[in-house]
Amino acid sequence: MAHQPELRKTPAVLVTGATGYIGGRLVPVLEASGVRLRCLARRPAALEPRVAPTTEVVAGDLFDPASLDRALAGIDVAYYLVHSMGAHGDYLEKDRVAARNFGEAARRAGVRRIVYLGGLATGEVTLSKHLKSRIETGQALRESGVPVVEFRASVVIG
Repeated sequence: MAHQPELRKTPAVLVTGATGYIGGRLVPVLEASGVRLRCLARRPAALEPRVAPTTEVVAGDLFDPASLDRALAGIDVAYYLVHSMGAHGDYLEKDRVAARNFGEAARRAGVRRIVYLGGLATGEVTLSKHLKSRIETGQALRESGVPVVEFRASVVIG
C-alpha cells in the first residue's frame, strides 16, 4: 500500500486588538496567508468593514470569560495585541485580569500557542507603570500553561 501524505488542516487563528496599529496591519497579512481567521472585538460592527469577507468577527470582551470561551473555540494560535492603558481606572490591574482571563480561556479551548506583543524591558531595572504592565501581562499569559511567544519589542515592530 502506498504511503499517504499526512493531511494538515489549515490553522485557525484568533487576533485580539485587530483595530489597533499592529493588529490592523497583521490581519491583512494573515488573510492573505490563507489561515482561518477570527477576530475578537468588543464592537464587531466597527471592525467588520475593515476585514475580508472570509474573516470571522466575533463579539467578546476580555473581562467576560464566557465570550472568550466562544471566541477561542477551535483556535490553534491566538494573537494577544491588547492593553488597557486607555481605560478608566487602574490599567495595571485591568491588564492582569484580562490576560489571566484570556490565558485560562485559551487553555480550556486547547489553544496551542499564544503570541504576545509586549514591551521592551527586563525585570532587572525600575520600570515605568506602562512597561511593568506589559511584563506582568506576559507573565499572566505564561501562567496559563499555554505556550507563549512573547515579543518584547512592540515599539520596534510598530
